[in-house]
Amino acid sequence: MQKVKLTEAETKTDVYSVWGLPSEEVSNRVKKLMNGLRSEFGGPQFEPHVTVVGAIKLSEEEARDKFRKGCGEVKKVYSGTVEKVDVGTFFYQCVYLLLHPTTEVVEASARCCRSFGYNSSS
Repeated sequence: MQKVKLTEAETKTDVYSVWGLPSEEVSNRVKKLMNGLRSEFGGPQFEPHVTVVGAIKLSEEEARDKFRKGCGEVKKVYSGTVEKVDVGTFFYQCVYLLLHPTTEVVEASARCCRSFGYNSSS
């Protein structure tokens, strides 16, 4: 039997992101706000979250490996404070909350970005 090695082009990839999830109390409050905005203006429905690493194309195996590595380096619980409410042109950023860049927030992003080989512009 001959072994076949798949090239990157032949390997199935999907788009993955790493999210930080707020506490249940905060999540419920934000969901109510999101539902109100969505009922008035339309828009996508998704879980409230903080994007730690933006969309990156990987195979499922690569995503799992990089996520496990990144998780080992990131503090599991940290606080974040909203610095401002802003609007964007991207579908999932119609209205978004920008976190104050505390040391914990910046370090979590930097460590995950390194783990995923992701170059963040912000």
